[in-house]
Amino acid sequence: MSTDAYTTAEKLRAERLLFEVTYRVGNEQMIAASRLLCQHDDGFWLRQFLEPEDFATTRRYERATEIPDVTWRSPFHGGPIQHLRWDQIGDLLREGLPTSSSETSILAVAASLVGEYDINLRHVLAVLDDHHVQLVSAAIAPASLVSAPS
Repeated sequence: MSTDAYTTAEKLRAERLLFEVTYRVGNEQMIAASRLLCQHDDGFWLRQFLEPEDFATTRRYERATEIPDVTWRSPFHGGPIQHLRWDQIGDLLREGLPTSSSETSILAVAASLVGEYDINLRHVLAVLDDHHVQLVSAAIAPASLVSAPS
């Protein structure tokens, strides 16, 4: 498979996973956070949570997803739709993750958008390259349009 075809296939895979984790989700912050995870490294975190490639990864992240309704079926694989459990993702971040600082920072920003993890934005942005800073900025904009809880 050529590099361009591989990149396109990975982007499509990430978009498919984004569709599944945002299916019937009405919360704009969760959608923005999920989109950030989709756009980072062709859905690195979505793949880790929803399609782990080995047993250790499966065990590490199994609590980060849930099946909200077994009748909601994926048009891609026929199995049940899975949603992200942001509270558990926040807990994983607090416990520490065996990932790079930029991967962890992207996940931390996403979890912070839904109120499940506190970040120091200056520290998070310091480890990201320009491309990832742009992804974070793009995620913050739609998430900020919804009024904060009073």
